Amino acid sequence: MEVEITRHVGIVLEKRKSTHRWGGDIWTPVAILVDPPQTGGWQEIETGEERRLFQYGPVALTLHRKMGEAYDANIETENPALWVMLDDADTEPVPYKVRGVTVDPYEAMGVLDSGEGLVERMPVPVEILHWMVDYLKQMPDPEKFRKRRRVSHKTEEQKFGKIPIFEQGGRREGDEHDG
Repeated sequence: MEVEITRHVGIVLEKRKSTHRWGGDIWTPVAILVDPPQTGGWQEIETGEERRLFQYGPVALTLHRKMGEAYDANIETENPALWVMLDDADTEPVPYKVRGVTVDPYEAMGVLDSGEGLVERMPVPVEILHWMVDYLKQMPDPEKFRKRRRVSHKTEEQKFGKIPIFEQGGRREGDEHDG
């Protein structure tokens, strides 16, 4: 089994005008492309009165052997998800740079908790889901939990002839130096 495998996807981002008088534009990822074209950055693919669509690709989607539990947790939900993670940027025409795409819910939660950028949950395309399941089938069963046996602790012999402060007979017991 490979330690990690990577597949490339594309992101389609939608820009809509806000209906609120103080709101700006609303940006939302709306689609994941399974076989993305090479765009070299954000590329406008549709312009209309109500919305504009931008495409970005390819973006690496990587599965790692040690994250099997997280992928299982994602697949076992009613609606397996993929998360698009975008960081704020001062760029035109799209004010975001791509941080990544993940199927690891714990990674997405960590980025979401930071409060930076945009993290959007999207349904996993069927092809990606099959790719994930095939990888998870190759994973060995996790090791059973075994409690470690305690090892007795040996205290170190004190050097320089002093008794440790907190042991019987130490300075704290009689505290003759309080002054």
